[in-house]
Amino acid sequence: MTAGELGDWLGLTANRVHALGRDGVLPRSPEKRYPLRASVAAYCDHARSLAKGKAADNALAEEKVRLAREQADKIALQNAAARGELLDSREVANEWRSVVVDLRAAILAVPSRVASRLGFDRKETAALDSEIRDAMEAIADDR
Repeated sequence: MTAGELGDWLGLTANRVHALGRDGVLPRSPEKRYPLRASVAAYCDHARSLAKGKAADNALAEEKVRLAREQADKIALQNAAARGELLDSREVANEWRSVVVDLRAAILAVPSRVASRLGFDRKETAALDSEIRDAMEAIADDR
């Protein structure tokens, strides 16, 4: 079969059939004739290998896009840090810990201050202290 005839079968130009023959994709005789069955099979194999390559290219392209996004996020964080828009999480945690410790001490001092102002006896002061501690424990348990 000639290159033109095979091209009609495969939907290719004769020049493309010749190029595929020169590249070793399509089998051809020394007279530059192409066996139909073997040529169609070879062309199908070639098309499948190209499709697999495109799938790999798509996966690579997706990874490149993901990498570009990650790099953009990294640069955005670096810029925000340079502008002073970010806080160190350890410093924030330490500051809040200090606030909570001070708040706890102030709340635990309430029963004795109230008792001295209102003239509570020890039993009443202990009851108020117990209620405050129970409330603080309930808040701590909810975390």
